[in-house]
Amino acid sequence: MNQWVEKIEFDNSSPLATQGREHQFGFRRHCPEIMDESHWHGHIEINYLFDCCADYLIDGRKIHVPEGRMILFWASIPHQMIASEGDGEMVNIYIPLHAFLSWKFPERFVSELLHGAVLVSDNLYDCDRQLTRIWERDLELGDAAMTAQVIGEIRARVRRMSLETYSSQNTARVSEGKGGAAVNGLDHVQKMLRYIADHYDQKITIDSVARTAGLHQNYAMRLFSRVMKVSIKQYINQLRLQHAQALLVDTQNAVLEIAMEAGFGSVSRFYDNFQRAFHMSPLEFRNSALRRQAGG
Repeated sequence: MNQWVEKIEFDNSSPLATQGREHQFGFRRHCPEIMDESHWHGHIEINYLFDCCADYLIDGRKIHVPEGRMILFWASIPHQMIASEGDGEMVNIYIPLHAFLSWKFPERFVSELLHGAVLVSDNLYDCDRQLTRIWERDLELGDAAMTAQVIGEIRARVRRMSLETYSSQNTARVSEGKGGAAVNGLDHVQKMLRYIADHYDQKITIDSVARTAGLHQNYAMRLFSRVMKVSIKQYINQLRLQHAQALLVDTQNAVLEIAMEAGFGSVSRFYDNFQRAFHMSPLEFRNSALRRQAGG
């Protein structure tokens, strides 16, 4: 968890050579590259265009992105850059879908993305270029606490975009064909995600999640896994771990108290899950964060 893909690699044998990495964040800075063919992967993708503009082909529709803009789209829709102008650079940020949906952005913002829209920020900020350089520098440290900080700042930047004005360019042709996203049942999945977000820190069952969407438990599990690429149980666990990380950094609460507040039910279950996800104990994670805050 919180591992980063340095670059989404593609080859001719498979549009996505990184199957299994859809639960990893990613960051890449590079010169714009014209792509010979479309590709797709399961992330929510952020593109920044600095001192350049570009034309994209997304699900067969041409979209122009002006210089300096920040755009978001669900990358499971086939996409490629077909033209660029200017001597600038671009930054790609890849957000796992499960993480993005746990961030509780406005419902309309999320729904537009999941139904194939490309969202283009209407606001330009001089600090965005510097901010991406700070993120790049911090990620190179390989420190878990600093990585969590970067994720939090990316979340805040996207939240600002969701609250400001942005343009929505709807490709309107998402399908389950070649490279397409599985969008059938998205409304059900969104209901389940909303329920989980409101109750993950409590005792929660798969049956209660399914019932909130009016679905049979078995169908709900299959649908959720198909769209989210993760099981309901795994998704709940990931939210609890994110909550625990924040409490370890932002409070002095005891580990037992954090385990209970995040919904783990027992400190042993918390330790086991945390160690498996981050390869360190909760106290080691907290100490690492404190050293960074102290400049050590």
